[in-house]
Amino acid sequence: MKKWAQITAVFIVGLIGILVFYSLVVTKPVAETVQRQAVLSTVEVWLAEPTEHQVVIESQGIVEPVHVTDLASEVGGRVKFLSPEFEVGQRFQEGQVILEIDSSDYEAIQAKANSELAEAKLYLIKERALSQQASRDWEALGKGKDPNDLVLRKPQLETALARVVAAKAALEKSERDLERTKIRSPYESKIKNTNIELGSLLSPGTTIGSIYSADKYEIRLPVSISDYDFVEFDFSSKVSFQTDIAGAQYKWTGQLLRTESQVDRSSQSIFLVASIENAELKNKFLVPGIYLKAKLFGKKIKDTYSVPRGALIGKNRIIIALENDTVSFKEVTIVRSSREEVIISEGISKGDRIVTTPIPNAIEGMKVNIYDESVLVD
Repeated sequence: MKKWAQITAVFIVGLIGILVFYSLVVTKPVAETVQRQAVLSTVEVWLAEPTEHQVVIESQGIVEPVHVTDLASEVGGRVKFLSPEFEVGQRFQEGQVILEIDSSDYEAIQAKANSELAEAKLYLIKERALSQQASRDWEALGKGKDPNDLVLRKPQLETALARVVAAKAALEKSERDLERTKIRSPYESKIKNTNIELGSLLSPGTTIGSIYSADKYEIRLPVSISDYDFVEFDFSSKVSFQTDIAGAQYKWTGQLLRTESQVDRSSQSIFLVASIENAELKNKFLVPGIYLKAKLFGKKIKDTYSVPRGALIGKNRIIIALENDTVSFKEVTIVRSSREEVIISEGISKGDRIVTTPIPNAIEGMKVNIYDESVLVD
């Protein structure tokens, strides 16, 4: 009897558990299904428009004077005059006397040369008179025969002429030597260094110092071989220079002069030479040795597209936003590139929308949201 009671109790408990489980299953809440919307990448686009592109080549260089000259004495002697401006950095005008050597000996040589020239001229006058007299005597006594050169004193006359020529040359040399006792600036210059003092004894060839051209400078500008192709060689190309000093920016304009026409083996660059003048500006910072940044204005390239560099993927691919706002990859031909932009000649067409915003994990046909600047967000 007890066994049946236990079985009945177990059956009733199991039935109750089944009924409870069934009721929980039947009455469980149903989760609401929410349709998630895809999140599209918002990108900015640049509308492709062909233009004429002015190539600007960036370079840099150090200012150097156009002329640097070592001044040397052509005659010997003691320095009797030395200009007070003969100091490093001082300016001399063209033809201005820098120093003067004692000219007493050279004045004496010039006086002697004058005397010798006068004697040679007198000797020539005498020989001409003797030659004419000999010609008349021969006409009277020569019995119609032709006189020879000795009779007419032609050798003596030629010697007298040669003495005059030599005396003139000696006088001219003495005058040149006398002028060379004064050393002048050959052009408008500034003193670079000095080697002598007042009273120094100079011999021919002694270097007294060196000068450089004032206000006329050159700058060697290295450019890459690829940039070299865009340089205009009509030598009217303008070059702009600038430098920053103490928070202020200084600018100058120069002109392309020439190319050195050889490739530097270490850097594989070609050096261009540009001129820059300070004659009118008189800017104290434009001096030899200062470092300047330069921009050369080269060729103009027609029917090309100037695209922000951020739009470039890898070496030569860009992303185009199609009409249905999906993206497509295109390979392009790059003519020139810089830090800010790339110049494209082939691969895109007028009106193409070029994506300039980076898209992570972009794939062909991916849909994007085009950013519209005309929409204002409050």
